Amino acid sequence: MKKFTEILGISMLVVLLSAGSVFAFGTEITISDENASGGNSWHNSVDEDQEVEVGMNRSQEWDMEGFFLDGNNNLSMVGGYDFVNGLSNLASGDVFIDVDGDAIFGAINGIGGNRVVEGANNYDYVLDMDFDNFTYDVYELTDETTSITSKVWRNQGSNPWRYNDGGNLIAENVGFGYQAGLTDAETGFRGDLAEDKGATYGYLAGTGLGSHYAVTGLDLDFLASDVPVEFVAHFTMQCGNDNLMGRGNLAAVTHRGSGGSAESPEPATMFLLGAGLVGLAAFRKRFVRKA
Repeated sequence: MKKFTEILGISMLVVLLSAGSVFAFGTEITISDENASGGNSWHNSVDEDQEVEVGMNRSQEWDMEGFFLDGNNNLSMVGGYDFVNGLSNLASGDVFIDVDGDAIFGAINGIGGNRVVEGANNYDYVLDMDFDNFTYDVYELTDETTSITSKVWRNQGSNPWRYNDGGNLIAENVGFGYQAGLTDAETGFRGDLAEDKGATYGYLAGTGLGSHYAVTGLDLDFLASDVPVEFVAHFTMQCGNDNLMGRGNLAAVTHRGSGGSAESPEPATMFLLGAGLVGLAAFRKRFVRKA
């Protein structure tokens, strides 16, 4: 029993020391973008990994794979798409957020081109992304807000692509993290593709090389309140080749005077910390006896 306790302590300490790894995106909150159909999507599935929109380019470099939310209200997104550099002169968009359940997504209306339009498909907030400086501004969207649509007419269900103007500035120059060159094992997504005679694409099972990028640390604390908040997040690129959607929940916060909110440690974190302390105590006891 004593030996088991020591082993458990060692294991928990290793986990604690590795907690800052690329595995720590949080809980996946990806949902279907309602904009794919059998025979046109990559794998004919609502699974966003290895899926693009109807009639669009099917390759890892266009693939948007997942949204994640961690216990500190940080949103992350992962894709085979290079968020910073874009692809084929087509740039990344902004992160739009809906909190009242009326966002419009998945509907094809047939109007093409990167056009400035009124509104933003009923989204309530936007993280106006600056991928050159790794910062973003937060706007509350209003009736005066305008946004920019995706380029390809077949994929207007990916709208909006980018924030244009209007709304109330909530925060500015907020920093975020970026990771490139992530493997399949580090993200949990499939990344390797092969082209068979220029006609079909397939996943190279077992290679594990991957080709993934991650935007991390998008702070959603500005949404938190004394009641739980459910939100929908949206991201696409300039052409709308792939549309990433997520649905998450922010727990209610308890305010202490003017000092903000009190955060409770997650159960898993408490377990790991407790187990690590047990392991340390066991080592100390054994060392004292030997001395």
